[in-house]
Amino acid sequence: MELKKRKDQWLQQDDDRLAQIVLQAVSEGRSQLAGFQEAAEALGRTKQACGFRWNKTLRKVHEKELENAKSQPKQMMRTHLKQALTSFDQLSEAYFELKDDYDQLQHNYSELLQWLETGTQYLKKETSE
Repeated sequence: MELKKRKDQWLQQDDDRLAQIVLQAVSEGRSQLAGFQEAAEALGRTKQACGFRWNKTLRKVHEKELENAKSQPKQMMRTHLKQALTSFDQLSEAYFELKDDYDQLQHNYSELLQWLETGTQYLKKETSE
């Protein structure tokens, strides 16, 4: 008696692709459900079938990779936060340097106006005499 293969039997390449898609989704900070939806489209199956296969069979096999994938978004957020803080510190420093330069220019401008006013008054006095 020959065993019939089910029409919807999962092949190793299907399992590999499902695992890859789900782990990628999780590592990007998306949900497993989003991974199931993406896998369903790629494999021509329903998202429910992909979710069932993942939870019933593949999740146990890829447990460590799943934990690593779950921690990646947190690490990326920390990295982005550090970059943002560094950028903020650099921007703040640049702002204060520019502010100091602006204040110095304002002072120089005031002195120049005063010098011009003094010179104008001197010239008026000299021409009127």
